[in-house]
Amino acid sequence: MSVKITRLEGMKFKAEYDGLEVISGRVDKESKPEGMSPGRLMTAALGLCVAMHIASYLKRHGVEAEGLSLTVETRSERNPSRAVEFNIQVDLKADLDEKQRAALIAEMGRCYVANTLKAVPKINISLKAL
Repeated sequence: MSVKITRLEGMKFKAEYDGLEVISGRVDKESKPEGMSPGRLMTAALGLCVAMHIASYLKRHGVEAEGLSLTVETRSERNPSRAVEFNIQVDLKADLDEKQRAALIAEMGRCYVANTLKAVPKINISLKAL
């Protein structure tokens, strides 16, 4: 997978993948932000990934549910600036026994984004000056 990031203007950027795009940033300090900040996008990606795993589990196991929502809170630190903890609160209207609850919690931890964050991925950076 490869996502292309392009500067649009000032501190406003566009991320593109497979015909879809996300805008993040702002033109200058006086302009209104457009889209979520990169940190919020990362938090949202974690929440979306977990939500999709919940929905998939419920469908696979024929569990009737409604009102699925999640809140993801991030605790951050500085020096260096980073997220150090994610707390995910799931609100789900479903009749689950203890075995199903445990299985669903295990399933939530299997999402791609969560697995990536848990593994501390290697990041390689290169610069091509044109």
